[in-house]
Amino acid sequence: MPHPALPAALVLALAMAIATVSILWYVAKRAFPDDVKELQFFLTFIVVVVPFVIVTYFGLAAINYDTIAALAGWPFALPLDSLLSPLILGAVAFYIGQTMWLWWDWRKLRMPR
Repeated sequence: MPHPALPAALVLALAMAIATVSILWYVAKRAFPDDVKELQFFLTFIVVVVPFVIVTYFGLAAINYDTIAALAGWPFALPLDSLLSPLILGAVAFYIGQTMWLWWDWRKLRMPR
């Protein structure tokens, strides 16, 4: 069982991932105003960009936690024991929530004004 500090690392990774995806979506909307309305662009963004951000931040959070755990004598988070580990559950919850938020914003872009 990981130390209770692991959820704190996951919350930081969650905040950084939300900020990064939000910034990247904003930049994409400004750089490609016509393309961002297309379904192919949206699907590419949620299948390529969002998982890359998740893997990067949540992976760094797990590595950072394990480094601190080694110094403090806490149990390690890696390797993951099951598919229901807090790291994977946090990443899945973030992916679902972030994708729903992006879909909501994408639908607003497609509505005629």
